[in-house]
Amino acid sequence: MDIHQLIRENSLLMQTIASKDNVIYEKSDIAPAPSRDFGQIVVTTDQVIFRSWKITSRNEGRTRPVEVRETWEEFLEDERTQSEVLRFFGRDVFEHVKRLAEGDVDILSRLPDVLLMRIFAFCELADITNLSQVCRRFRLVCESDHLWEHIFILNSEKPVTDELRRLAKQRGWKSLFFTNKLQLQVQLRRQAATVEDDDTVFIASRS
Repeated sequence: MDIHQLIRENSLLMQTIASKDNVIYEKSDIAPAPSRDFGQIVVTTDQVIFRSWKITSRNEGRTRPVEVRETWEEFLEDERTQSEVLRFFGRDVFEHVKRLAEGDVDILSRLPDVLLMRIFAFCELADITNLSQVCRRFRLVCESDHLWEHIFILNSEKPVTDELRRLAKQRGWKSLFFTNKLQLQVQLRRQAATVEDDDTVFIASRS
């Protein structure tokens, strides 16, 4: 199944990446000189909408805006609308709109961080390293303590105890993930001893 078919059939995914009114891309601009016409291009989860307003002088009277609504497939076959989008917005925007209509939607970058963490948690470590180099936002997600908590829990053979969570608060989940089991047991014993000492001091100060 190609990405175009996948996106079309997964309505929940499209709702996740789209903003209000199912819009996944929108841009407005003035056509290049000498024209003063105003244009807008909107790509939704199932349509490409192109609107244009012809700007005229007062003596020429008012003109009504023109709107073209087409499905993704119709836009890809409509050379006239494509040429208008190219004229108004230039090559870069036109190519971007065309890729969206072909189903090339950048899904990952549109997902909220909480969903990215759940997805990244199932990736191989080498993939997480590569993802962290994509952009600043991905790097922050890949370095997030919440992500490494998910990874630690998914790969842990035993339940996560309160003592382990206290140690993770001090050391960080990523550090604990890369700590071998023997070292982790030693650190947990030290953590337990520290807690006992703190309790003893607290009781002594109350007496």
